[in-house]
Amino acid sequence: MNEDEIQQALIDLLTQHNAYLQRLSSSAVNEILVRFDSVTSEALGQLLQQMNDLEDAELAILMSGRYTTPTLKQIQVSINDLQQSISVQLPEIMTASSVALTAYEAAYIYRIADKKVPAIDGESLYKQVKRKPYAGGQLVDQIFPNIAQNLRKKIEYVVRDGISNGQTNQQIIQRIKGTKRLKYADGLLNESRNHIDAEVRTARAHVSSVVYSDTWKALGFDYVRDVATLDGCTSLYCASIDGRIQKADGTQKKPPYHRRCRTVQVGCDETGSLSGLRPFVADGRPVRNIPKDERSGKIGQVNANETYAKWFARQDKTFQLNMLGKTRYELYKSGGFTIDKFVDPLIGTKFTIAELRQMDQQTFKELGL
Repeated sequence: MNEDEIQQALIDLLTQHNAYLQRLSSSAVNEILVRFDSVTSEALGQLLQQMNDLEDAELAILMSGRYTTPTLKQIQVSINDLQQSISVQLPEIMTASSVALTAYEAAYIYRIADKKVPAIDGESLYKQVKRKPYAGGQLVDQIFPNIAQNLRKKIEYVVRDGISNGQTNQQIIQRIKGTKRLKYADGLLNESRNHIDAEVRTARAHVSSVVYSDTWKALGFDYVRDVATLDGCTSLYCASIDGRIQKADGTQKKPPYHRRCRTVQVGCDETGSLSGLRPFVADGRPVRNIPKDERSGKIGQVNANETYAKWFARQDKTFQLNMLGKTRYELYKSGGFTIDKFVDPLIGTKFTIAELRQMDQQTFKELGL
């Protein structure tokens, strides 16, 4: 293959591979959630039984946040055990799948670059990954201890609040667990499930990103280019930095830039030029949810060098409005704001409308306008 064909194949492979990684992350998340559900179900059953054994005076003590009697101390131990189980058991599951992912991702980049795959120590690579912060300073080893601590605090809040409001022990536990009728989506535990889903997906994206970065450099690439996903689910930050070229010196910014980030980096030269095409979905829905008779024009391919900003400019009003919201859309269409102006370049968060106006007023003042 010539160089253009190689780059096209590279883009196709990485795009498809990223989609496969999303599916694999779903499997990893589900495996962790099965253990989470088992651990919490057992703990809540025990907590209900212990609360049923309390005297009225002990319930009043528990409501005040104290664990002074033997039975109350047992409840405290049970809550401590739940926190410890989440902090220890869930990371064990994640580590096993992440070590395998780390080794596979390193080998994958060598394969698509048509290079001999060296001996890869997945455990050693994963230890390096865990030492590097991502998505605003998160560390892999802090994920589950933070989730466990937060859940413990909220469970204690619900117990105290329930007693204070005269709820039965069963009603209190149901607030934590949720109702079967709503598939437990209304329970406190569902917040933790969603948190686990987001954190695990983001951590796995971090694993891939670090491995990709190190491997691109090992393969002789001096620069990397950010490649966001061209669809309606991409964050404004990733949309604004799509196409950004950075020197691959180890200090460059790397995805994941936020929770559930799908942006990847591709090795390139200093121009960042890519050959071939990249796919797009001009809709906020997954492809499987777009009726076949609505797909014409919504799904296709564009030049690989076209940035999200240029692609976005050609989309229809509905797509742009859904992506930006009414006020930002009006500012965008007025011609005074491009996508990158809606995002703080230092921390990656959206500017509020008030902040945008304040910055513009300062600019006008500096220009004497």
